[in-house]
Amino acid sequence: MWVIKIGGSWLKNPSLPTLLIRIKNLCNKNIVIVPGGGSFADSIREVYDKTKMSENLANKLALKSTELFAEYLKELDNDLCLIDNPRNFTKEKICVWLPSKKLSQNNSFENNWDSTSDSVAAWLANKIMAEGIIFIKSLKDFKSKNKLYYLQNKNILDKNISIYLSGYNGLIKIVGLNILKKLKKESSWSGFVKSLGDIEK
Repeated sequence: MWVIKIGGSWLKNPSLPTLLIRIKNLCNKNIVIVPGGGSFADSIREVYDKTKMSENLANKLALKSTELFAEYLKELDNDLCLIDNPRNFTKEKICVWLPSKKLSQNNSFENNWDSTSDSVAAWLANKIMAEGIIFIKSLKDFKSKNKLYYLQNKNILDKNISIYLSGYNGLIKIVGLNILKKLKKESSWSGFVKSLGDIEK
């Protein structure tokens, strides 16, 4: 099983439907998609900054914001299955995780602004012992090898992700906007995975 984190910035990308189609056509593995919060999460941060909303509530709502993106993915591709219980992932080839129910009260997940959907995806990959995790970002491209601390320092990945990747033995990959070309070019999932940038802990 693979975990694929689709960055929230893809919410407004007109190529998002193409991305979903190409992933579905190429992949021969079970996949769990973890969406980012995108502009939905940004609006919650803005409300938090301008009101007396507690950080605890704000972070719970930020988790829920990823589920709004999930609903949109479902509208784009009705074959996608929205699932809140990780135990049910294996029943579907491609599903989208709704994390708020599981993580809002889970002591193993730090609900603060340093845990974005990057951390949500890493937590999940570690928990279900996924074969690998792919972070899809909106930058142009990545090197073949990328240091985790560098990506964190550049705010490409969040500050808490190293906590959840600790002890994780699966493949950790990252790719930018050129993912569409890679998905089109490669004829197998394994070939596609090899073409992506590695994240080194």
